[in-house]
Amino acid sequence: MREWYIARAKERILPRVVKQARELGVSFGRARIVDSRYRWGSCTVHDNINLNWRLIKAPIFVIDYVIAHELAHLLEPNHTPRFWNIVNIQVPTVDKARDWLKEHGQILEEEV
Repeated sequence: MREWYIARAKERILPRVVKQARELGVSFGRARIVDSRYRWGSCTVHDNINLNWRLIKAPIFVIDYVIAHELAHLLEPNHTPRFWNIVNIQVPTVDKARDWLKEHGQILEEEV
């Protein structure tokens, strides 16, 4: 089942990274679906975007928030007001997505 989720994440999430990067006007090195236990996503010093495969079990507005969050780091590495302005412009449902992750994030981490 885990491999099925990973395959779906690659199919559905990675194209959204490309789309959002284009909309934001940024380029990234590589986007990957990863198996991370403690992060939903990350942006590396080499401008690579890593996204947790477990996100595929979340609503699309949550996935879009995590993507926007990581892409915003390409423009602003720290969680400054400028960073949050970038994220808010990309995803108007930031608060809803963050609340959803706080409330339901543990469900995504359950073993499959």
